[in-house]
Amino acid sequence: MRIDSNLRRRALRSAVALLETARDPATVVVKGLPVMEILNDSPLGEITRSRLLQDPSLVALAAERYQGEWPEPERLRAMPPGSLGRLYQERFDRLGLHGLPPLACPREADDGAYLQQRRLTTHDVHHTVFATPVTVAGEAAGAVYYAAALNEFGPGAILSAWMFHAMENPDQSALIWRGIRFGLELAEQVGASLLAMRWEEGWEEPIATWRERLGLSALLRTTPFPEELALLS
Repeated sequence: MRIDSNLRRRALRSAVALLETARDPATVVVKGLPVMEILNDSPLGEITRSRLLQDPSLVALAAERYQGEWPEPERLRAMPPGSLGRLYQERFDRLGLHGLPPLACPREADDGAYLQQRRLTTHDVHHTVFATPVTVAGEAAGAVYYAAALNEFGPGAILSAWMFHAMENPDQSALIWRGIRFGLELAEQVGASLLAMRWEEGWEEPIATWRERLGLSALLRTTPFPEELALLS
């Protein structure tokens, strides 16, 4: 079988990028995220999108092209203590970052592409609800969840970088592997339902209500990230 030369070049470039990300996690946006784009644009991305469309709740969300109101930071900061919106914004403020506005989905995009765009738009909401920090261990937990629950090849590839980082840094290894185990538990408990949540209809609801809705209350008591959970409760 003849292997497409362009695919070979992209695969080699991706492998190098993942190794560089493992060595320096701060480069993930520049080095790692393009790997996800390559996979999303490949036949593997088609597999992910078709799998998402086997879930009736996600089919309904995609058919509607749901996009609720995304408040400005000032409004989010003024929401009740302990609410999803306020904790979401406080997380950005604590990290010295700015939340991105919802990503627009091209009109010609199919339902699967919309769902992938929705996942990217709500990524930081997932961080907030799961109480996973922006560390290698926290990102590993999220990557495992997306790979196991949503069948996403991109996060699966990025996960390899975090695993290599654990092997190369024994002082961080235990927490990274615990984060990976936690991500698997999240996937088993929540499944794909996280992507079906209409967060915009409950910014002012207590985050505890959202977690109960997802069946997360008991699991979060065993989180490997108790400090992050304390900040996001």
